[in-house]
Amino acid sequence: MGVSVFTAKGQLTSPVNLVEATSLSKQKFEGYIAKRGFAFIGTSYQADTIARDYEYRLTGKNKAADSINAGISRSLTSFSTKSDFSFTYHTNSAKEYQLIRNDLKKEGFFCYQEKDSVSEHPLIFQSKDITVVIAAHQADTVTDYSFRVRKQELPRPKEINYAEDLVVFNSHEYLRFYFGEENVKKDIYYLSDTKIGKCSVLFPNTNRQVVFLWGDEVNNCMLSKIYIGGQLMAESTLQYDKNVAENIWRLKSGIRAGMSLYSLRILNDAAFNFNGGNSSNTGLVSTDSTGKVDFKTQGIVLGCMNCNDPRFLKQAVLNSDDAIAEERILFVHTIILDPARLTAAQKSLQPGEAFTQRK
Repeated sequence: MGVSVFTAKGQLTSPVNLVEATSLSKQKFEGYIAKRGFAFIGTSYQADTIARDYEYRLTGKNKAADSINAGISRSLTSFSTKSDFSFTYHTNSAKEYQLIRNDLKKEGFFCYQEKDSVSEHPLIFQSKDITVVIAAHQADTVTDYSFRVRKQELPRPKEINYAEDLVVFNSHEYLRFYFGEENVKKDIYYLSDTKIGKCSVLFPNTNRQVVFLWGDEVNNCMLSKIYIGGQLMAESTLQYDKNVAENIWRLKSGIRAGMSLYSLRILNDAAFNFNGGNSSNTGLVSTDSTGKVDFKTQGIVLGCMNCNDPRFLKQAVLNSDDAIAEERILFVHTIILDPARLTAAQKSLQPGEAFTQRK
């Protein structure tokens, strides 16, 4: 990044190279910013996060630099947990704000809302595994510009063994950077007949296909849901007229797309209920089902090959053992993961996400 550490020829520069700082370990970070004029002033705790505050001080060793920087308030706060590290840089200099923003663009960072005003809402700049959220806050006549910088720790390839391991990819840019441009496609997902959402498809139309639905549809980030299965409701998948091999992704519980109802019943070691034909969420396994599988944290939608009869279509809820006894050919059609649902109860699906006849 082209931001210099020093002030030269009477020009204002920033004391911190934001991108360079993200490459440092937590242990080296404090030494790095100390050399650039930041003094530690205190620690605070927010749940499991340790926040360390630093304030920029004039050195008194460079009169020209101190003269230019006089009147500019700068501070920095680092945030660390056992597994994550980020920091926020603050300045009240509009010139420095614009300087940093321009240098981010020179380094390849992009923003989908670049022409919007930072005073109206935060702007997200992304590049590879780094995200910078820029915001502005007006206090009386002074504007504070903040840069929240985070480098996403991405797993090594050998650490991605289960579908749950994919929840770390919280943006299209992370997917593109990690898996390659040719393996990730921006798309739309049909949540219902009247509702769509923006998504990214990893390994489209292959046996490793995964759909990532974004909560922030403008910036293609904030992972909302992950869909896994052979026949998904992404536009590119629906338009694909060739056969797609059975999906090979598995959950840590052992569940996989294409698994028979009988195998799922054995894996759960207990009977469970699922929605029948007289339900907007047909095929969805009930979240209050008991057994070894936690259906609250892994949404399972069943498909069927012989469920067009009036008896099935009139039932709102079916039991797995009854369906097996009736020789229903049911199977795991779609697996739905939600980062929030990995630690909370599963939410209901929207109509149209559920039951699909297998071809």
